[in-house]
Amino acid sequence: MCRTRRSRRFLFAAVSAVLVIGVSGCEIEEESPVPKESQIVGLWKNPGGDWIDFDKDGTGTLSAGAQLQLNSLVKKSETKEVCEYSWGVDTVPAGGGKWVSLTFQEEQCGSLGSSGLYYYWDPSGELVLANSVESPKVEEIYARSNATP
Repeated sequence: MCRTRRSRRFLFAAVSAVLVIGVSGCEIEEESPVPKESQIVGLWKNPGGDWIDFDKDGTGTLSAGAQLQLNSLVKKSETKEVCEYSWGVDTVPAGGGKWVSLTFQEEQCGSLGSSGLYYYWDPSGELVLANSVESPKVEEIYARSNATP
């Protein structure tokens, strides 16, 4: 009987050690700080020259190329040279994370209804915006620009 108790104690100790080591070895993923709306206001461009402009009053405009990137179902014939929208830092409808939501009036910009851009802090600490959740392509990343659209 003593041997059984020792085996159980050893098994309990071994399982506890594995759990403690396994849990302490896991990295806790830090959540990126949510940008303030004042950090979003301004002109953003991607390497291909597409642009998105966020105004202080919660409205903005974007180029035809940006319209195509926001929704792959939009046909080029549905885009406008410049499309207007309203925006805000909001919760992603399907995931619970935060993003910069864009809302378009019905039929104003083809089939764009509502969409959004995820925000990232690049290694240098600069805020960037992209349509893709994971591993955005270089041409999909929008950085702050000092130019005008």
